[in-house]
Amino acid sequence: MNRLIPIHAGHFSCDGGALFSVIPKPLWSKVYPADENNVTRLTMRCLLVDQGERKILIEAGVGNHYPEKLRKNNGHEDTDALPKSLAAQGYDTGDITDVLFTHLHWDHCNGAVLNEDGQLKLLFPKATHWCSKGQWEHFPTASVREQAAFFPDILNFLKSEGNMQLVENEGELFPGISVRFFDGHTPGQLIPLIESEGRTYVYTSDLIPTKAHIPIVWLASYDLYPVTAMEEKEAFLKEAATKNYILFFEHDYYTQCTSLEWTDKGAKLKEAFSI
Repeated sequence: MNRLIPIHAGHFSCDGGALFSVIPKPLWSKVYPADENNVTRLTMRCLLVDQGERKILIEAGVGNHYPEKLRKNNGHEDTDALPKSLAAQGYDTGDITDVLFTHLHWDHCNGAVLNEDGQLKLLFPKATHWCSKGQWEHFPTASVREQAAFFPDILNFLKSEGNMQLVENEGELFPGISVRFFDGHTPGQLIPLIESEGRTYVYTSDLIPTKAHIPIVWLASYDLYPVTAMEEKEAFLKEAATKNYILFFEHDYYTQCTSLEWTDKGAKLKEAFSI
């Protein structure tokens, strides 16, 4: 049985225009708040899947690798939140057997590595780390638009020291956990679907970063291929509504989970809740 435990990895901020791309502020600000500087508050919500002997952590947050100016500009808070949140739930970093990255952008994986006076160290020393082969092969050739999202020194350290395994095929990766690939945000984004207590939970990552991004055309400007992202999202949302999936949001500060229904106007929120 998969026991699901949300794990807090800190908060950060994002310009509202970047978060909602071409959607006008009078529309998006009604459903996702911003401050007087147009800054929105986001979170990094990891998910621990406890299978008994195997303990799988999905995502790892940003970590402690950044100068104060960068932290301030990006609203980084609680950079040591991940191990503290695990401890609050009764887990040690040494208990984690697997860390699954949906993709390799800084806010999803850098927290799996500690920076101790310039020396890199694994936060989860006993864990196998996983990402898609497509994403791993993409990051060294990323365009100038995306390059700042990748930290090669950290990623290469994970590959050499963290037993990084590259997922080549969709399907079951662990018992009760299958993965799908989506390319609109970044090539090879890996989305986990987790079976728990008779329901399917989908860790939406940046496929649907917040509840406000459920409408098909509501994308973030960080999506590399917007048309592909919309096509992928529409097909997924239809499936999610039909099969009664629960969406688990990584970045939505205000909402953890939702269920959906499909209408003539597209996907519609049915219920918002926490697990």
